[in-house]
Amino acid sequence: MQSTLYRLHGIFLKLHQEHSDQAGILSQLLEDLSFEMCPAEDIPPSIYVSIRLSAGDVSAPVDSQELFNVDGLRGLRSGRDFYLTEGTSLFHLSLDKRQGEALLAPQFFRQPPLVQQRFWGVGLMKLLRPLDLFGLHAGCVVSHSGTGLLLVGQSGSGKSTLTIHLIRQGWGYLSDDAVLLRSRSHGVEALSLRKPFSVTSESAGHYADLLEKRAFPFPPRTKQRVDIHKTYPHQFVSECIPRMLCFPRIVRDGPSRIQPMNRVKALGLLLSQSGPALFEKDTMSQHMQVLTRLVHQCDAFELEAGFDLYEQSETLDRLLSKARRSVNATDCDRTHQSV
Repeated sequence: MQSTLYRLHGIFLKLHQEHSDQAGILSQLLEDLSFEMCPAEDIPPSIYVSIRLSAGDVSAPVDSQELFNVDGLRGLRSGRDFYLTEGTSLFHLSLDKRQGEALLAPQFFRQPPLVQQRFWGVGLMKLLRPLDLFGLHAGCVVSHSGTGLLLVGQSGSGKSTLTIHLIRQGWGYLSDDAVLLRSRSHGVEALSLRKPFSVTSESAGHYADLLEKRAFPFPPRTKQRVDIHKTYPHQFVSECIPRMLCFPRIVRDGPSRIQPMNRVKALGLLLSQSGPALFEKDTMSQHMQVLTRLVHQCDAFELEAGFDLYEQSETLDRLLSKARRSVNATDCDRTHQSV
């Protein structure tokens, strides 16, 4: 059996594979999720994952209870064990032991790449939760002055577009779509997770400098992978302390504008972008504490993103700077009034 050690923000994952020809099954996804291969030193792993091949389809135990069924992926529980399946294969997670065992059927490798990525990604995120690392569907950038900004929203809200605009203005970046949250004594940290960016085929014309040249156009209504690190390698940031939360939504009419959002609404939107794993009873309390603390350390804003952001990329930087200054001025006024 072949073993490989990976590192992610101080967490070590040991991957066991039956045969050497399986090496590429998970390695690319781990790299995309910011895991780095490291020498097989005498370091006790935090997580164990093993991969075995099956001659046929594999099913969860018959007494398993379905917890969710989303985008071709089912999550089931039997006692203290959790199972993920896309219909042919099984990822068995023993969270108490921080172990995952994947049994892969031949048909698994014919599944769409996005289904395979969800199969592995959801499983790995579940193994990280007992280590107090919680996923958030958000982009994350860092301003010239060092202010961390989380762009939180569902797919289609403009996170990738806004993140790339700010990178072109010189901001640092962690991710355009997914980060990890971790609570520390000095505050809640955002940690880099998903490395490749993605843009829709309809907006690909705005990012010709980032996309690989193709002989044929991209199929309509598809997402295209962007390796932002090749173009902006020196602006990558592995972690930051967020001080701003921005919840964007695309508007068709009028100029873009930004306005403050209260903490109750901001917390509700953070909950909606934390995935179904938020409601797992074993880790729900810790996850809620992290989100609540995040809301209280940040200023929150709602951004109505209009077409002027495409036409004038500096507009977003200007709006965010203005919003931050207005909050600082309000805080200053309150301080003087209290004195």
